[in-house]
Amino acid sequence: MIWLRPVKWIAGILTTLVMLAVLFIAIFGWNWLRGPIERLTLDKTGRELVIGGDITVKFGWPLPRIQGNSVSFANPSWAKEKQMVTADEVEITFDASQLLRQTIVFPEVRLKRPVIFLEENADGRKNWLLDLQQMNEDARIQIGRLALDQGTLGYDDVGRKTSLRAEVSSSS
Repeated sequence: MIWLRPVKWIAGILTTLVMLAVLFIAIFGWNWLRGPIERLTLDKTGRELVIGGDITVKFGWPLPRIQGNSVSFANPSWAKEKQMVTADEVEITFDASQLLRQTIVFPEVRLKRPVIFLEENADGRKNWLLDLQQMNEDARIQIGRLALDQGTLGYDDVGRKTSLRAEVSSSS
């Protein structure tokens, strides 16, 4: 029974850590994630993500759901439009098991009152590619289902001399 004492200590430490994490979230909510998410996005893409409202998280394995209010994601400096995406509300289901593989997969994305501008310039840069030069075709987030509620979608392709604007809304 000599091994029982270390097991009790380890169980006590783990229980304490879980309780502290739950207490931290209960006191501060999920809005403390705003800064780290915005900084990580800027570091990886060179573009500013702003989450102006509250963040909520609904747990589920392997598909937790995150909701943020008043969200915007900037376009690269070469783009005509300042923002690639703005939305009153963003709800993202992400595949946590894919995060362990360092791959970002969103099985479902819901945007309320979004304004989305997709652009490709004459050099072939695409604003939806998330590498710093917007040239790496692998630098994109995989999205399974996209639901748009009362939004505007724009697409400009300088090389093909194409410019489209549409009011969109998808039903759930």
